[in-house]
Amino acid sequence: MTIIQRSTSLNNIINEKLGRIIVASNTLPITVTKINETPLFGSPLSASRESITSSFGMSEPSRDRESKIQIQINAHPFPTESALETLMAKDEIEDWLWIGWSHCEVNEDEESMLNQAIKEFSPHFEHVFLNPRQVENYYKGYCKNGLWLLLHYQMNFIRMQSEWWEEYVGVNQMFAEKIASVWKPSDIIWIHDYHLMLVPQMLRQLLPPEASIGFFFHAPFPSYELFRILPNRKELLKGILSSNLIGFQSFEYVRHFKSSCARLLDLEVHPKGLEIFEDGSTHFTKLQVYPIGVDYNDFVKNLNLPEVASRVESLRKIFKGKKVVVARDRLDQIEGVPRKLEVFEQLLNDHPEYIGKLVFIQIYEPTVEEEDETDEQKILHKTVNEMVGRINGKFGKLSFNPIEYINKKISYEELSSLYKLADIALITPIRDGMNLTSHEYVVCQKDNFGVLILSEFAGAARCLGGSIIVNPFSKKEIMEAIIEALNMNMHDRKLKHQINYNYVLANTSSFWGKRFLCDLNEVTQKEIMETRVPRANFQEIEDSYKKAKVRVFFLDYDGTLTPLVRLPSQAMPSKQLIDVLSKLTEDSRNEVYVISGRDRSSLEKWLGHLPIGMSCEHGVFTRQPGENQPWTESPNADVQWKDTVLSIMQDFEDRTPGSMTETKQVNITWHYRNADPDFGQFQAKELIAQLRSVANKYPLDILSGKKAIEVKPIGINKGEIVKMILQKIDPDFILCIGDDKTDEDMFKALYNVPSYTIRVCGDLEESTKARGVVESSSEVLTLLNRLSLS
Repeated sequence: MTIIQRSTSLNNIINEKLGRIIVASNTLPITVTKINETPLFGSPLSASRESITSSFGMSEPSRDRESKIQIQINAHPFPTESALETLMAKDEIEDWLWIGWSHCEVNEDEESMLNQAIKEFSPHFEHVFLNPRQVENYYKGYCKNGLWLLLHYQMNFIRMQSEWWEEYVGVNQMFAEKIASVWKPSDIIWIHDYHLMLVPQMLRQLLPPEASIGFFFHAPFPSYELFRILPNRKELLKGILSSNLIGFQSFEYVRHFKSSCARLLDLEVHPKGLEIFEDGSTHFTKLQVYPIGVDYNDFVKNLNLPEVASRVESLRKIFKGKKVVVARDRLDQIEGVPRKLEVFEQLLNDHPEYIGKLVFIQIYEPTVEEEDETDEQKILHKTVNEMVGRINGKFGKLSFNPIEYINKKISYEELSSLYKLADIALITPIRDGMNLTSHEYVVCQKDNFGVLILSEFAGAARCLGGSIIVNPFSKKEIMEAIIEALNMNMHDRKLKHQINYNYVLANTSSFWGKRFLCDLNEVTQKEIMETRVPRANFQEIEDSYKKAKVRVFFLDYDGTLTPLVRLPSQAMPSKQLIDVLSKLTEDSRNEVYVISGRDRSSLEKWLGHLPIGMSCEHGVFTRQPGENQPWTESPNADVQWKDTVLSIMQDFEDRTPGSMTETKQVNITWHYRNADPDFGQFQAKELIAQLRSVANKYPLDILSGKKAIEVKPIGINKGEIVKMILQKIDPDFILCIGDDKTDEDMFKALYNVPSYTIRVCGDLEESTKARGVVESSSEVLTLLNRLSLS
């Protein structure tokens, strides 16, 4: 299938299957300014994007007669939203609505005028108004001086204030309410980036459970060690996890996100995502990688414009006989511009033969107006200016400067011309989600075969395999890469460029957006078809219990009757549990069984004085209800394998700090709840692989439970115990409750039997055969207590 066919096929799927798409991002893809004022914020390319955005055009100035304020709007995308604007603005999706902030600072009494101007400009835009306090605390405070810096590993500059967080929550609530107010059934909600991490969870409180919510994280997601620094880290994770689908730029960021969820929220990580308990039901969140791209068609068309071709020709005459290196960076700490200048200075010092033959064009674009720069940005700006002046003074001449420094926003045509001219692009941020400058340079070098030098800490390094990848902290590596690029033969240049060009051509911004939306639709439809497991209906269970003449209870112990604890010996029953079980057994119509993986001595010690039935070690030993009942052993309880398995588990215990081996009368369990989550999970997979080789020689079952691996004789499980008990009695009320994978055998045994089956699931790694769920063992005790009093 060709690239065009693939894109067209995806487009047809969207038009046929999807309803309206509601995009929510911090920023609307437009530039809004008061007339006679310079833009407060805007795209570095906003000066001449009219050829691309002519479908929007320009609005007539909107005038308020009393305030005499005039608003002018241009469809100029901001950097974060540029890819989305490409997807939406070209009618590749039939119906859409975009909710965001205009970045135009107006007074509250001018808000209605601004909203009206935006609506007249395009009915597809919904404006969220932020007052000066919200701009200062939410945007400039929590987002830019807190989250953005942490996500990009700028630990020395991070600041956090409690009022910033309060405003962040408030603005996210505003976005959620705005989305909910326009949402209709069949709408698909697509939320963007770290500014709005709480919105998905807030929407779950405002919209029906079947609402389709996707989230794309444009920025890098940091490692757990960094993310856990945030005071409100759990709230942010829970907020974003309410989405059906979360997209990231690279697998590295997915891995970091999973690690944070596992360690901070104690969630079991599934290869495809996470399933969590939320608002009384289970909710699956899929995690996937969607590297963003650029729309190469726009660049190709732009390069063919007469004025661009003329500008390229003019630049080639100016720099005739010289090699040109281009770099384009924003005015912030992550771009590493001072280090690049140090490398260039060192290169000219060590290799004077390049003086007069090598030009470095540094485009350094301000992200805000000069008066709004932070102290760090002012220092950075001053440092770069001084370095450029020093290097040019040291190596330059009257007719030549080794560094051409462009410290302003430049036009789209000028940028394309410089990309076309440059022999080398030097893109070395110390952290970046993707960095689309690299993609843009590749497109503009279609016939020139320029060499791309790329930081290994940019998301694009995982995509553009023809680049020279460098560590941006190593001046030596960067300098060697520049020299390698300068001396590379044409065959190698063509080969490397073709690898990059093929990727950029296939993975455009439109294809990225369509792929995400198709996957979101698929995930949502699958969840609707499978139907979420509902919350257990306590009233219905109680009503059925009251009518029944013969009742039987099948109850797991750990995680069901008692909370999960770090050490198995600490899971003693509470006084409340003992009292509830005693009350249930006082009714002659009730038979209560505790069916557990626990060892016999523990169950006997804790519950042996009660007239209840018990099964331990997943069915190896069984005791019938009543007082002083004997234990019977399963005929399948062969233990020839035990020494071999014990030796393997003890070896893993020695090699996995925090883990422990529990030896029961027949079964053996390796616990890793106290181990490092990632390493424990890794070791568990290794252990299972080794145990399977033992299972080939002996009749064994290997059970993977909650942070535990248990080995037992084959053919013995909780489901078989349930079947055996039901052969002896004919109840008209059955209640079965468990909390992990080992209890699924009971749910399966009762699947076609009239019964109430409940899974205790603070989190789930797999689907369940249970008909209802509760969140914790405390809710189980609440239900059992209600029944004991009925």
